[in-house]
Amino acid sequence: MGTPTATFQTVNQVGGREDLEDIIYNIAPMETYCFSNFAKSKATAVTHEWQTDTLDSPSATNAYIEGDDFSAQVINPTTRLKNYTQIARKDFVITRTANKVNAAGRKEELAYQTVLKGKALKRDIESQISQNKAATIAASNSARVSASMETWIYTTNHIAATNQTTNTTPAPVSGVAGTAGTDGTATAFVEADLKTALQQAWSQGGTTDVILMPAVLKNEFNAFTGIATRFRDVTGNQQAGIVGAADVYVSSFGNHKAVLSRYMRASAVLCLDTSTWGLAWLDPIHMEQIAKSGDSEKRMIVGEYTLVAKTPTANTKLTNVT
Repeated sequence: MGTPTATFQTVNQVGGREDLEDIIYNIAPMETYCFSNFAKSKATAVTHEWQTDTLDSPSATNAYIEGDDFSAQVINPTTRLKNYTQIARKDFVITRTANKVNAAGRKEELAYQTVLKGKALKRDIESQISQNKAATIAASNSARVSASMETWIYTTNHIAATNQTTNTTPAPVSGVAGTAGTDGTATAFVEADLKTALQQAWSQGGTTDVILMPAVLKNEFNAFTGIATRFRDVTGNQQAGIVGAADVYVSSFGNHKAVLSRYMRASAVLCLDTSTWGLAWLDPIHMEQIAKSGDSEKRMIVGEYTLVAKTPTANTKLTNVT
C-alpha cells in the first residue's frame, strides 16, 4: 500500500530533537597486569641503581680434616645494575566554552578528559615495560628510555626454541640493558620449549608464577597437556559450562598462572617471577595545570618511572614463536 497523499513524514519535519543517550560507551581495554602488580618503590635520580647477589655454588665435597688450619675463601662482589627513568605524559587543551556547554555523558569536558587521559597513560606505561626496548640515556634532542622486560631477560635465559637459530639478547654492559634482543628464526610455539624455559628459570633460582603471552599464543597454549583440570563442579540445578581455556599451567617447576597481555609483542612469551620486578617512581603520575595563554584550559598528566629488574636471571623468554 502507498502512503496517503499529503502525509507529513519525519523526512519533512523541522525541529526534531536529538535523541542522544547520556552515557559514553568505551570498550578500550584497561587490563594492565604488570603496571598493577609489580612492586612500587621510589627513585631519587634519573639513573636508578640496585644490586644483585647470589650464594656460593652448592658443594658436595665440603669436608675438612680435623684440626685443619683456617683458609679464607673467595668473596664475590655484588652486581650493580641500573636503568633510566622515562617521562610519560598526556597533554590536552579544552576551551572554556567546551567545558561549559551541556554535553551528553559528562558534566564537564575537562574532568572527563582528565580521567580518560590518565587511563590511557597507564596503558602506555604497560606497553613500554612489556616490550623489547633498550635503555637509552638522554641527549639534548632525545628522551631517556627505560629498558623493558624483554631486554632484561638475556643470554641463556633467552631460550632458543626448537630449530631456532640466531636469537640473542646481550647481557647488560656496565649494569645497563642497553641492547635489545634479536629474534631468532620463526618457529612454532610448542610445549617442550615452554618447559625448557621454565626449567631454566628454576635452575637460576627463579620461581615462575606468571606466563605472560599475547592472545594468538594463548590459543596455542590452551592445547598443551600440562594445563590444570578444565572440569568444573556444578549442582543439579545449574547448567554446565564448557571451559576452553587454561588459567593455570602445572609443570615440574610449579603452578604458573597464564596471563593474557594486549600490549606485548605478538610473538613473545615471558616466564616471569613477578617478585623480581618493580617500578621505581621518581615522580608518580599526577596532573599539572599549565599556564593559560588564551580562552582555554591546558593540562598535562605526567609521571616519571623506571623498570627495576631485581634479579633478571630468575626470568626467561621465548621470542619469534607462532
